[in-house]
Amino acid sequence: MRRDHKQITVGPWATQKLDALEAYLRYYNTALKKQSFTRVYIDAFAGSPVSKVRGSGEPVEPSPFLDDTEDSKAQEEFILGSPIRALSIENGFHHHYFFDLDESRAQTLHRLCETAQGVSVRVGDCNPLVQELAKTLHNRNVRGVAFLDPYGAHLEWETIDALAATGKMEVIINFPVAMAINRLITRSGDVPEKWSDQLTRCFGTLEWRNIAYRVETDLFGQSSVTKYDDVARRLLDLYMARLGVLFPHVATPRLIRNTRKAPLYYLIWAGPNKLGKKGADHILKQGEKVKTSRTRT
Repeated sequence: MRRDHKQITVGPWATQKLDALEAYLRYYNTALKKQSFTRVYIDAFAGSPVSKVRGSGEPVEPSPFLDDTEDSKAQEEFILGSPIRALSIENGFHHHYFFDLDESRAQTLHRLCETAQGVSVRVGDCNPLVQELAKTLHNRNVRGVAFLDPYGAHLEWETIDALAATGKMEVIINFPVAMAINRLITRSGDVPEKWSDQLTRCFGTLEWRNIAYRVETDLFGQSSVTKYDDVARRLLDLYMARLGVLFPHVATPRLIRNTRKAPLYYLIWAGPNKLGKKGADHILKQGEKVKTSRTRT
C-alpha cells in the first residue's frame, strides 16, 4: 500500500532547501515581471506536495491540504513541497511542468492543480521527458527555472545539457554527493556495474572514477585501489567544472547539513545571465557556502 501525503516524511534540513528555492523563484519572477517572456517552471522530481518533518520542533507553514482539522502543534510538523511553493508565487510562472516517477504522487498533484491554468503533470522517468520538453523551448520567447532535486544519483547529465542548450533555462540542482552518491562509490573500488553506469550517467563522464580513486603500488609491485578520503569534495569540483562548461554563470554552492552537522548535499545554481547569478549568490549565502577550486565566477 502506497503512503499518502501525510505519511511522506523529510528531514528538518529540507526546509532550508525549499525556503531557498522559494526565495529564488520570487526573486526571478520579480526581476522578469515587466518583460514579455513566457515564464516556465520545471520540477523534475516534484515529489509530495506536502511532507511531514521528522522530529521538527520548528514552526513551519500549516498545510491547506490536510484532510482533517489539525491542532497548531501538529500543523507545525508539515511543510509545503516545491510544486505548491512554485504555484503560490504571486504573478509567477505562466507554465508549470511537474514530473514524478511515482504515480500516486503525480495523481495527488494532478488533483490539486486541476483548476489551475498552464499546469502539466506527467508520470515517469523525468530524464527523457525533460530532455524532450527542452527541445520545444529553443525557438520560443520563454525564460524559466528548472528545479532538479533527485533522490539519489538519478539526475542524468544529458538532462542538464539539454536545459543548458536552450540558452533560456536556469537550473537549481540538489547535488546529493555526500548523502547518496558517495555511498555508491565503494571503498574497495569494486563498484557494481549498475552503480557504475548510474554514476557515469550522473556525471556525464567516466572521469568520476579517476577522481574518486587512486592506484598505489607497493614495494613488491603490487597495485591496490584506494578511495580518496575527500572524495565528496573532489566530485563536487568535477561537477562544478562541468557545469561551468554548459552555463556561462555558476553560483557558489550552498552546503546543507543534517541535524548532526554532517554534510548531506549541495544546492547549486547555474544559468545564462549575471542577474540570475547575483540573486542566487545572495540567497545561497544565507546558508553555508562552499568554496570549490573550480567554481566559475
